[in-house]
Amino acid sequence: MRDDLRPYTDRGNMQVRSMSRRRALHVMGAGAASIVGASALAACWPFPEPSKTGGGTITLTVTPQTTVTATTTMGASRPLVPYFLGYNNVPIHSPAWSDPNVMNAARQFMPGTLRYPGGTIGNYWDWQSGWFVRGQSLGATTHTRYRLQDLQQAVQATGALPIYVLNMLTSNLNTQLNMLRTAKGMGLPVKYVELGNEFYLGSPNDYETAFPSGADYGRVATQWAQAIHQEFPDAKVAAVGASPGGNARQNGWNQSMLPALHGLDAITFHPYVPLQDGLVSQNNVSGSVTSLDSTIYGRWQQFAGQIQTLPSGMKAWLTEYNLVDNSSGNWSGPFQVFRNWIHGVVVAGMTLSYLEQNNVELVCFFDMVGRTGNEVVFYDPQGQNDPLPQYALTAAGWSLRLLGNTMHGMTSAQPISLSSPSSTVGGVAGWLFSNGTQRRAFIVNSSTENITWNVDQAFSPGKAQVMQLTGNPFRLVTGQDSLTIKKATLANQLVLPAYSVTQLML
Repeated sequence: MRDDLRPYTDRGNMQVRSMSRRRALHVMGAGAASIVGASALAACWPFPEPSKTGGGTITLTVTPQTTVTATTTMGASRPLVPYFLGYNNVPIHSPAWSDPNVMNAARQFMPGTLRYPGGTIGNYWDWQSGWFVRGQSLGATTHTRYRLQDLQQAVQATGALPIYVLNMLTSNLNTQLNMLRTAKGMGLPVKYVELGNEFYLGSPNDYETAFPSGADYGRVATQWAQAIHQEFPDAKVAAVGASPGGNARQNGWNQSMLPALHGLDAITFHPYVPLQDGLVSQNNVSGSVTSLDSTIYGRWQQFAGQIQTLPSGMKAWLTEYNLVDNSSGNWSGPFQVFRNWIHGVVVAGMTLSYLEQNNVELVCFFDMVGRTGNEVVFYDPQGQNDPLPQYALTAAGWSLRLLGNTMHGMTSAQPISLSSPSSTVGGVAGWLFSNGTQRRAFIVNSSTENITWNVDQAFSPGKAQVMQLTGNPFRLVTGQDSLTIKKATLANQLVLPAYSVTQLML
């Protein structure tokens, strides 16, 4: 993906299927209100205490249509790497890792992986100087050096694993092997390696010059993977897979590339969801949520279909994902989704949906720090008079911070289907996570309905601790007072309010 401030090139010419409100996102059967008790959650909530429970008075623009009472059914468990959820942190629009504000922000999210140096910039990156080759800048708004020493600081502070994006376009194999050798010599783990970024795109032109087809890329990727495995036998190496929708080059990339690949461990995908102008409207919140829900699900089904056809044993790495919101970083631009609470709700649901494909090994949200609208931590290098203060959590930041705290260190994941007496409840997604000694759960209700859950005894009512965030779906989140924040002990009934995310510590 382009790491500059222009609209993303991966929008494609997608055709999203129409569907009902009921997303096929599994439900973690837990819920949210009917929260009783007020026990402290300091051990479960490693973030600054809210100044007040409730975060101020929130008047939703839409009244929940119904309240549904539901019970749960457990699904099959899948293995989970304990570092499943990671992040991109693009140095061309964020401060250096040596900035304590950046480091403190990163620690909050408990990132499992950190992608180095990033997406498109990786195709033009000089790892020795920590900046671009050939005088490239790709729309940089800061000139932040990003060397292995900086990555080392981040890894030591967060415990994350690096994902090295190798420069196959403007560098060579030996130079990139030297980077991995140097990283290993510094004590940095060399476990995950990506062979470039988004070469299936028709622009810039040098992509097509270097790799005229997917088969051409596949042959070179095979050579690079063999050399990497020979020197780093424990490393996993991924080739670039194309997203569905786009021009002929993009649409035929995977079919051409896969037969030419040998010895690769994974394929990367970037399941961005482009939002059409006018998709959402403050004057029609219920319809907007339904349209957004359907668009996200339809786009994911396209990717899921590709992932299901990968060769046996081949993993999928979703090394970039988010919505594509045309309003971008322009505060006065067309009303869309970024930085409003609905963005936090739906990206948490997107992350959980990726667990449905057992061969999805890891995901990396795009991105960590910046002002493009994609970020979980806001930072404006120009220091302008923005609604968000520097280093504030965005809406996505609030929800993914809670999700990261839930998933961190877990080694298995199990979906729960939520159902009423007559049907499956739509718009709710959730999973139960475990590492053998601890159990945690996370639930997203992106629907317009309040869901009352009759708590199964397996979820330890009376003992389990609940943390819940909810709010107006199309309200700009500028701080904790933009949300309703509730903490409590789980009761025998729990209500998932419309537009909420909920954590259970069992």
